[in-house]
Amino acid sequence: MSYTLGMSEIEETRLPGVGIRFEFPLESGDHLVTINHNSGRAEILLCDRDDPDVCHEVLRLARGDVKALTEVLSQARVTEAASMRPQLLMEGLTIDWVSVDAASACGNCSLHDIEHQDEGAASIVAVLRDGKMIVAPPSSFTVRPGDVAVVVGTPEGAEALGRLLRSG
Repeated sequence: MSYTLGMSEIEETRLPGVGIRFEFPLESGDHLVTINHNSGRAEILLCDRDDPDVCHEVLRLARGDVKALTEVLSQARVTEAASMRPQLLMEGLTIDWVSVDAASACGNCSLHDIEHQDEGAASIVAVLRDGKMIVAPPSSFTVRPGDVAVVVGTPEGAEALGRLLRSG
């Protein structure tokens, strides 16, 4: 199976009894291959651009190492994603990163107040503030200008909530 994520086309191959192999080209022209084992451990291989079976480096990670690396890379990705304002669409579900503008009437409002200003089907499920992700904040949480809200809902609901956060 193959799919595109960002600018990279990722090849996914099921390895029966082993796990899943993912491969994608790097900007350098080399290929990165990960083999995610069913046991939770992983191998990361840097393969030659001309012959993907020739690997320059192999990194073997235990289950705990995989989790730590995933968390580190995911945080960097969310931070980068928030600055690019991507939008992920999946069969009626939208995940959007929305910056709260300084001029927004929603700045310094609680999540409860913000989400009840609009009848659209969307919620704020996380807030990125000062480089830290606040996951599942309570309805009493106050959104500030400069925050980046992770909005989840229908495409229409996410867009309506995004307009509220950007301009109020």
